[in-house]
Amino acid sequence: MPAADESLRGIVDALADEAGALLRAEVRLARAELLATLRRAAWLLAGAVVALVGFGYLVGFGLAILIAWRGNHTLVAGIVAGAFLLVALAGAAVAVGHRHLAPLALTRASLREDVEWARAQTKRARP
Repeated sequence: MPAADESLRGIVDALADEAGALLRAEVRLARAELLATLRRAAWLLAGAVVALVGFGYLVGFGLAILIAWRGNHTLVAGIVAGAFLLVALAGAAVAVGHRHLAPLALTRASLREDVEWARAQTKRARP
């Protein structure tokens, strides 16, 4: 019976090697996906900062022109409130538009696929 033990040991060793390779591949996928998500988030943050700085300059210079042009400060206050409302709505639109920054979605899908494959293999192996 030593030949059967050696054969079983070889199968178990091969299975362990393949499981280790699969785990390393999944870790590489997770790392790559996380880095891509971080890059997208960094670009989103950079764009939002640039947009807010630009909008700040627009509002500041626009208010200076309005104050010089109109002596009615109530109108200027209303325009400032409207501008801040627009900024809040723009920020909400950016947040809603970029909610797809779910990290590791591909990795989770790949792991689900691996689990389904393993379940199918065990069902096929049963008599």
